[in-house]
Amino acid sequence: MLPGEVLDKFVERCPAAVMVRATVERLLRPERLDEIFEAHRSRQYEREIVCSELVALMVGVATRAHQSVHAAYLAARERLGVSAAAVYGKLRCFEPRVTAALVRDTAVDMAEVIAAMPRGRRQVLPGREVFYLDGNHLAATEHRLQVLRTTREGPLPGQTLALLDAQSELVIELVPCECGHAQERSLLPELLERIRADTVLVADRNFCTTKLLFGLFRRGAFFVIRQHASTLTYRFEGRRRKIGRCETGTLYEQTLILTDVHAAAGEEPELKVRRITLQLDTPTQAGDGEIHLLTNLPVKVSAKRVAETYRLRWTIEGAFQTLTDVLRGEVETLGYPKAALFSFAMAVLSWNTYAVVQAALRFTHGEQKIDNELSDEHFIRDVVLTQTGMDIAVDPAAWEHYQSITPTLFAKALEGLAKRVDLKRYPKHKRGPKKPRPKQTSGKKNHHVSTAKLLAKKSPHQTTKKQPKPRP
Repeated sequence: MLPGEVLDKFVERCPAAVMVRATVERLLRPERLDEIFEAHRSRQYEREIVCSELVALMVGVATRAHQSVHAAYLAARERLGVSAAAVYGKLRCFEPRVTAALVRDTAVDMAEVIAAMPRGRRQVLPGREVFYLDGNHLAATEHRLQVLRTTREGPLPGQTLALLDAQSELVIELVPCECGHAQERSLLPELLERIRADTVLVADRNFCTTKLLFGLFRRGAFFVIRQHASTLTYRFEGRRRKIGRCETGTLYEQTLILTDVHAAAGEEPELKVRRITLQLDTPTQAGDGEIHLLTNLPVKVSAKRVAETYRLRWTIEGAFQTLTDVLRGEVETLGYPKAALFSFAMAVLSWNTYAVVQAALRFTHGEQKIDNELSDEHFIRDVVLTQTGMDIAVDPAAWEHYQSITPTLFAKALEGLAKRVDLKRYPKHKRGPKKPRPKQTSGKKNHHVSTAKLLAKKSPHQTTKKQPKPRP
């Protein structure tokens, strides 16, 4: 059987897996990854194992195709030709600047493909590019390192700041930090340098600082950021005006004048912004009845549109949840900070690959259908389960076509595969409203109960069905 004929079988049975594998073959090519490594490395070198091999190894862990780093190594030992110690040594020393470059540069390649599918991009603010900013502290690792053996405290291997493109859902920037105790705001200057003019940054109140707001303003960028209670110097101008209602409450607007007491010579010390207040019908879980949003967007962008843009900030939080729950962005056995950050970045690469596939699905099936009916978990699980058989059955030559075509032709190839995807295989089950928890016994006297006895015991609220009388 010819290589193309074997691949056609997978296209027929599981086109989703073919979409993902084709995207990986084109956008995560070994020569491209090694080129990024060589361009950004400082002290690290490639002697026993190259960057692309390490990426392939850790992507297998990130997608849960392998249960651990060692299991991934055993599966690729013959191909790698190095010891396990060499792999762990490479992970331990992988430079964070190279980690960030792998995410940033591959995201540029992926954005070109998504740009060839206009209907695959979301529309958040017409005419403007919107980016969501959030941070993620990596969970505590196991106490495997010698320096961790004498403490019971949870060892934090680091944290990251991520910038997500709201239109394509690609993580375009990742700022890794090896110190788990570092303040998220301390990473902002590095990220601020990469913000372009006329873009809109959306963030939570943790990032509401004078330095960031004025920094964005001086770069010609815009922001929609929830106001922090104590990080700004400001005064009110005019009275608060009622604007109307949105889905979750009543909207008000007022003008604020922000002051930068540390403004340098020649810099504007004051900034006029709009404060949009959302008076919630139902308080948040933290008990907040109002949410204050600060923005320097022009007045033609309505308060309702600003509030909706902020509400969609859950997109990046959903991405982090997928990186943790569905993918495996945090490997508890990797205690060295550089290794943990690199592992998390490989999960981000996997997410970005999936974002390209999602853009093709949105282009073909429609944005609402994908958002409401497609389960990320079921989709990714099916792809991972099919991947092993595909690696064995499909000849590598079958993927060469996807590596050489232009981004436009590759986008059309993904669209053709997306038409074959049956969304009913990956249904999203929406959770209904929570029911009040019934009263429970303390369990102090009886520590255990028999489930069978409880099921057999008649509930006092259950009505018994009358048995028909026997005929005379």
